Amino acid sequence: MVNAYESETQALAALTGQALPAWNAELPRLDRIDRWWRWNPKPIRLKKATAEHRMLRDMGHTPWLRLVVTTLAQTLYLEGVDVPGDDDNHTRAREFWQPWDRSRMTARQIPLHQAAIAYGTAYETVRAADGPDGIRARIECWSPREAIALYDDPARDTYPQLFMRRRRLNETRESLELWDAYNIWTWIHADGAWTFADATPHNATDPNGQPVCPAIRFTNQIDLEGRTPGEVEPCIALANRLNKDNYDRMLAQHYNSWRVRTATGLDMTELSDAQREDRKAKLAQEDILAGGPDVKFGTLPETSLDNLVNARQADVEELAAVSQTPTTAFGKMVNVGDAGIEESRAGFYAKRNERRKSFGVGHLDALRLAAGIEGRTEDAANFDLTPLWEDTDTRTVSQAVDALGKASKMLGVPQEELWDMIPGVTKTRADSWRAWKENHPDADALAVQAYASQLAPATTGGDDGLDR
Repeated sequence: MVNAYESETQALAALTGQALPAWNAELPRLDRIDRWWRWNPKPIRLKKATAEHRMLRDMGHTPWLRLVVTTLAQTLYLEGVDVPGDDDNHTRAREFWQPWDRSRMTARQIPLHQAAIAYGTAYETVRAADGPDGIRARIECWSPREAIALYDDPARDTYPQLFMRRRRLNETRESLELWDAYNIWTWIHADGAWTFADATPHNATDPNGQPVCPAIRFTNQIDLEGRTPGEVEPCIALANRLNKDNYDRMLAQHYNSWRVRTATGLDMTELSDAQREDRKAKLAQEDILAGGPDVKFGTLPETSLDNLVNARQADVEELAAVSQTPTTAFGKMVNVGDAGIEESRAGFYAKRNERRKSFGVGHLDALRLAAGIEGRTEDAANFDLTPLWEDTDTRTVSQAVDALGKASKMLGVPQEELWDMIPGVTKTRADSWRAWKENHPDADALAVQAYASQLAPATTGGDDGLDR
């Protein structure tokens, strides 16, 4: 496998011989994951099922695994980057962050993170695009059901050897792109025929200035063998069990959740089959008010749903434990103190922090590629960066402000640097507060400036050229 192609013929051979076969091999597994993530799982198999049984089964389908993915993705909002040595106005950080804003990644990061968490893999690409003020970088996001990247060493390589993106145009036509270290090769595939469209340079280079295939892989988890499991696939069996719990409960609720009246000792030996059925119908409608001397009336109790409900709750708690998702996300509220709540969410926070480290490195790699495309070589080679994530911890504003106030007074942390950490305050708003404070100093700041100017030594020039 090579990372650059000299002609359309070589690129098409790589597309049809390497990229498409690898993508087709992965697609059935991804489609199965997608059905469970997108609330359309394979139905439970039933023997001798009536239409009513199938209706109850379908009513019991619940998107458990979508909740697992969404709960984690809702804690992963990248909102900035910290550049060491930056000035008070964060000029370098703003410039480094511009490709993100231009590409509308504040919104697009959400489906990117969801796809990476659900499938195990998602992709972010960077290419050069013409802008009103010259060449600008454009960041795009792709699902593994429409794209694939092939690596020489999938566990250790930062950039792939090639990247393929497939887009269906209609029932008979599709567009396919093959990215290498220099170009984006594009074809139209229609009715079995391949038509070459164009080859466009993407202008991406690594921090050393070497051309690379500018696709960044986002993985939910990756081991030393390059395997990337998502959050959905390992829990499919457990989610299927939960849907079975729902079906069993609804079955009992539908057929056996009320008392059954009984009558024994009725003499129906002389009645025909049709007359017996008519007599049973009248009994059900409470039209039989009396019987013979040997007739006894009674009732059978309804089926208790407690065991079925408890079994379902046990499976919900098992799903929460296996997926490290708080049980409160599944609707269970427990009346415990703050310490208990914090302890119950410790595993979830650990998983969230792990994903932040992995996804943060991926986003920084993409922003460095964007800096290289735009000619900012110093930013492209800067590895002393820190991604800034939005604070999504569950706590009140008063608790957060109280803790931040203590950090400022007791530890001497500058107040302005803590504004980003207030729940609900974005980095953009905190930056505007800092800019306003700099332009509108308070009385204490003005007094300090006046006092400093009075202490500054005055210098006058004499005839001897020495300062007096």
